[in-house]
Amino acid sequence: MSRYEPPAYQPPRPYQPPPQQQQPYPYYPPQQVQHVIHHHQSPPKTTAVAVLLEVLPGLFLQTFGIGHLYAGNIGVGLLFMFGYWFVQFINLLLCFVLIGFITLPLTYLLALIISPILACNAAERANRAAGYR
Repeated sequence: MSRYEPPAYQPPRPYQPPPQQQQPYPYYPPQQVQHVIHHHQSPPKTTAVAVLLEVLPGLFLQTFGIGHLYAGNIGVGLLFMFGYWFVQFINLLLCFVLIGFITLPLTYLLALIISPILACNAAERANRAAGYR
């Protein structure tokens, strides 16, 4: 047999919180937080750039609406872009009925004339709203 005797039962000791340690750093009272507000004003939109961004991609890639995106009219720019492609798709389908051969170039010319004018006006409105003359 073994000579080992298990330890006798001992009742649990009551909880004693650990001794509090001193703070390693001195206590600093809370300070006022100063909020800094930076006012950023976007640079003025050049109307010539808005017109060129409408004409050049529209002329070579048939992608209208980029000048409106530049001027800050995101919704109108996307509407011009996807709306033009949708109308041209309908005109392409109308080519099977032969009327599309007339409406397809007319839609292209109409977009090439109206879109830069509206982009120029949008850039002027964005400049006036930003406080530029």
